[in-house]
Amino acid sequence: MSNMQPPPLLPPDVISVRELTLKTRKAGLDTWHRAGRNQPVTVDAWVRAPVAVAGISDLVSESVHYGTLSKAITKVVEGNDDAAEDCTPRKLAAEVVSSAFGIGAEYVRVRLTFPKKLLRADSAGVEIAKHKYTPYGSDPVTVDVDEKAFIEGLHAFGIIGVNPWERVEKQEVVVGVEVHGPGSGDIDIVRVADDVANVVENTSYQTIEALVTALTRFLCVEKALEKVTVRAEKPRAIAFARGPAVKITRSRRYYSTEATRFRESNEKEHIAYLGMGSNLGERAALLSAALIELEKRGIRVLGTSSMYESAPMYVENQPRFLNSVCKVATTMTPHELLAAVQDVEKNALGRVKLVDKGPRSIDLDILLYDDIVLRDGKILSIPHLLMLEREFVLRPLAQLAPDYIHPVTCNTIAEHFEHLCPPGEFVSDLYTVVPIKQPRGPINQLMFDTIHHVHTPTHLMAILNVTPDSFSDGGDHISPDDILATARDFVANKATIIDIGGQSTNPKSVNPGPAVELERVLPAIKLLRSHKEFDNIIISIDTYYSSVARAAIEAGADIINDVSAGLLDPNMLTTAAQLDVPIILMHMRGTPQTMTNMTKYTNDDVITGVADELAERAREAEKAGIKRWNMILDPGLGFAKNAEQNLSILRELKFFIHSRREFDGVPWLLGPSRKGFIGKLTKREPKDRVAGTGAAISACIAGGAEIVRVHDLKEISDVLAVADMIYRNPASLAIRKRK
Repeated sequence: MSNMQPPPLLPPDVISVRELTLKTRKAGLDTWHRAGRNQPVTVDAWVRAPVAVAGISDLVSESVHYGTLSKAITKVVEGNDDAAEDCTPRKLAAEVVSSAFGIGAEYVRVRLTFPKKLLRADSAGVEIAKHKYTPYGSDPVTVDVDEKAFIEGLHAFGIIGVNPWERVEKQEVVVGVEVHGPGSGDIDIVRVADDVANVVENTSYQTIEALVTALTRFLCVEKALEKVTVRAEKPRAIAFARGPAVKITRSRRYYSTEATRFRESNEKEHIAYLGMGSNLGERAALLSAALIELEKRGIRVLGTSSMYESAPMYVENQPRFLNSVCKVATTMTPHELLAAVQDVEKNALGRVKLVDKGPRSIDLDILLYDDIVLRDGKILSIPHLLMLEREFVLRPLAQLAPDYIHPVTCNTIAEHFEHLCPPGEFVSDLYTVVPIKQPRGPINQLMFDTIHHVHTPTHLMAILNVTPDSFSDGGDHISPDDILATARDFVANKATIIDIGGQSTNPKSVNPGPAVELERVLPAIKLLRSHKEFDNIIISIDTYYSSVARAAIEAGADIINDVSAGLLDPNMLTTAAQLDVPIILMHMRGTPQTMTNMTKYTNDDVITGVADELAERAREAEKAGIKRWNMILDPGLGFAKNAEQNLSILRELKFFIHSRREFDGVPWLLGPSRKGFIGKLTKREPKDRVAGTGAAISACIAGGAEIVRVHDLKEISDVLAVADMIYRNPASLAIRKRK
């Protein structure tokens, strides 16, 4: 693994035009609810555009010129009066963004402010941001980045305050409102302003905090707005200051859980989230042992996050950590839970604390407990005081509880994570780890960069079919000598994993059953495990039978590779959970014999269909007790997919693997080797599809695959050597950031 680090990232270059004052008939209803009337509008536009070339050459032609931008905006805002009555502020803002795209901009944020829109407010308007880009080999795509409607300086009079005189006479309150989310620009802003003023003038709160809470609750619950920000100020409250103010952001989800957030639970069980870490000894084994010890103490483990390796914080001169988060249910009080986890640390797993935040065999922290806030000096603090500054805590916690509302900040865990690690800007040094339970050599884990897909090499999984009828290599690996010779060739060509299969998934093959499958695979596994030269090789068992999987693991295999993701044997998922070994969950419909007739997806959208179905299998695996850190996913090229659908998955792989929360932090395996869609394109027989396979493998690597499953190791290892340097090199990350 390379130690190269990308150069520090700088903020994007921005060209802006501020407070461009124009007139327009395309602003919807005016102050008196009349359509098609001229209204003043102030336009602010921000355009992300690289200015490095213009900065060196001093040529206007090398940048998005602000004069050209101003003219384009003016033409849109003040022109084409014929469409005025059908236009809205949101449509007008979208037209302004399109005009900026038309002169070469790729990321545009536009704010339209209408100072005469409302009778009782200083202004109202809409703000939107869009990003336009062209995927390789595809048509341009426009993505909505942000949208909100706003009211500024809404003046109302109400009873608010604790002083006697404030309880008698109404005083001025100045309110600002922002409505966030898709479609917010089309809300009836006049009605919202009237409703907000009515709430202010018909309530009598003592605090501004209570007023803004009431306003956000009213807008989210009564008016069904998804997310709002409200700011309220009392300009007459302090003689020599502008005035005290409070600003909060709330959502419908927040208020839907409010009833349970601030009441004492009458239920026996409580939900808590524990952070787990280790940087001494067999780190992964210690994390797994901690879960077993928690269960022994009556603390039910409900779920685990991915396992991440991270650099140490605070005390940096120590080994790297493995970290994870688990969700538990317990009848214990917070202090009883603390005592239990400390007992696990010290008495069960032998932790000896020498230096604060120094090396440790095991570290268990209570991050969250129900929705309580507890501050008990140095003994216990809930929520954990340092959790919001630690990526190795927030990233796994966001997998388990993205919508959990932090009881102090009132923001969700997902929002805190995005604030700490802004998408597209933050460079992480965390690596996903899949532990190998019974390592025979120094390799006790597989490590993947599932975040950026650049800092770790692609792993080669070599296919060893001990079958007479596999579609491309049936009968090639029957004798022990053939198996050993092939395995040695795999090792020489840099295979990390050897995938041994005893049943062909060729639609024309006959299912031999688990007994025959065992007769084929067990001798091959035992043969390899009897030779020390293969101690550094990880063996996976390619089967959808739980009985075969169990016997293979007991014989020396390390990973289960199930093409049905547990659908063809109801005991597979629970078996994998009991064995506590990694499992590859592949997408397939039907059986190998029927799958070719099951390629119809809703709306012909194979990406959404496969993602939804595979996400469901991941959820079922978690319900069965499989740890998230033991999951590897595979979209199933060639299984219940026709040629064009396979190509669609390869084209959109980068989007696909990040399209569901269930996929976060989970490594991906793809197996295009010698598949039928390659034969359809090249008109070649299976063993002659090496070049086509190489092209497909490059697409897999470019899209973020962490493991590729192949037949032709010699040629494909060369493909990986080149493709990894192009797509999985830290330099490629810096290029992506510049784009």
